[in-house]
Amino acid sequence: MRELERLETIRAIGLPSDLFADALPHEIELYRRRVAVQPPSDLRRLPEAARLTWLAAFVQRRGHALTDSLVELLIDTVHAIGARAERRVEQQVLNELRKVSGKNNLLFEIANASLAQPDGIVRQVIFPVVGEQTLRDLVREWQSGPLYRKSLRTTIRNSYAGHYRRMVPRLLDALDFRSNNAIHRPVIAGLAIVRRYAASHQRYIPGDVIVPIDGVVRPLWRDAVVDTDSRGRQPNIPPFDAGNCSSRVSARALGPG
Repeated sequence: MRELERLETIRAIGLPSDLFADALPHEIELYRRRVAVQPPSDLRRLPEAARLTWLAAFVQRRGHALTDSLVELLIDTVHAIGARAERRVEQQVLNELRKVSGKNNLLFEIANASLAQPDGIVRQVIFPVVGEQTLRDLVREWQSGPLYRKSLRTTIRNSYAGHYRRMVPRLLDALDFRSNNAIHRPVIAGLAIVRRYAASHQRYIPGDVIVPIDGVVRPLWRDAVVDTDSRGRQPNIPPFDAGNCSSRVSARALGPG
């Protein structure tokens, strides 16, 4: 929150984005360093042109640094959501999972017992050979893969809704995302939709909004993003037209980095 407040203060000054377009980068950095080390009283004694130039360079560079810091904070936050959810789900799975060893031998024993008594009942033919509990453990182990992914998606979704939603919309609102690559335009459009509705209390995005899914949401995550109706049907999402999507979310300058 402090970083966001500082960046808002910098942007409120309203420096033109091309103010130092003709200046060399090392000159701007030199002005910034002079402002950073000199007390305000020394700056006030400077000629007005020099003082304003130095301060403008400091403000511009400081804005870039704050923007870079918020980008890193957004990336770290997203990684933290996934990492914490992975640790939590992994511990749950490990507590419930009992790994079954010797699966090839079990398969041979089941096949041998089945061929020996093809008309027999499973409880009478298979269970005495490999054990009912062993089969249950084997099924649970096989199901742990899909179960892990589903639990991970649910945990991440609940974690974001319950905690991270307070900070992520603020970060997204402070940053602008751009790309000149047409392949990434659906992602840019998706971020714009997230920014538009992230701070609201709406559970669902309105039906008249075309949400880019293909190329943005991985197939394994589709069920976590697209809900079904009372009959278990998913909405019909039309293909996203990247040609009508601008590569810029807004007109504010993001700055280097």
